[in-house]
Amino acid sequence: MPKLKLKVTHTHAGVAYPAGHVIDVDEHTARWLTDHQIGEPAIHRHEPAPEAPDASVKTAKTFKE
Repeated sequence: MPKLKLKVTHTHAGVAYPAGHVIDVDEHTARWLTDHQIGEPAIHRHEPAPEAPDASVKTAKTFKE
């Protein structure tokens, strides 16, 4: 089932959801809500945490004597 992020407050299946809420809907409902500018596809972007080191950076190990 597609996930949609609501652009405006919307009542779905008898429940009022605020703008920004993500709901699961069937394909037909997702298309209808998108066509009427009520919702947009919810896209989850996984961004690395700011304190996480970049795995692509290689560091040289130093040996203590």
